[in-house]
Amino acid sequence: MRRLKRPVLVILTAAVTAGITLNLPAAEAEAPAPQPVTVIELYESDTPAYTSEMDVSWHEWQPAGKVAGVVPVALLELAEEYQISPVYASAVFVLETGWGSSSAWLTKHNPAGIRCGSRYCRYDTATDGLRRMMEIMQDYYSNGLTTVDQQRSLWSEAGDTDTIVQLMIQLGE
Repeated sequence: MRRLKRPVLVILTAAVTAGITLNLPAAEAEAPAPQPVTVIELYESDTPAYTSEMDVSWHEWQPAGKVAGVVPVALLELAEEYQISPVYASAVFVLETGWGSSSAWLTKHNPAGIRCGSRYCRYDTATDGLRRMMEIMQDYYSNGLTTVDQQRSLWSEAGDTDTIVQLMIQLGE
């Protein structure tokens, strides 16, 4: 029996395959008509999109990675107690305290530039300061200021809503 060389086998295989493909009946060669596809949403996130129009009410969120080392546990617990978005409250904390490094936070336990007259308020403990921050956010919410933009427009004269939203996105990653 004589053996065929590799190039001859390749050509022969291609010719046979082409012949089979080209000799299909017309009905089988045509592409089937597209069928409608039903998309079923298997998972719907409870977490709102981080925008200036986001409602600041409470939702599930846990900081991860290095963010977990910056956001105080008490802040997360108080966010749930006061029904305020923990990622929103964390973004305010991060901005106002410079990632927890401001002197107002370190010496006065003031997490958000809260004023007592012309000075920054002093709180006995970090939890007391965070509780006051949540009380203010919850009071704003109860009085109709339900979005990030609405709360920040009253809270800060700096027009920092976009910065808060960017921090929320960064924290939420």
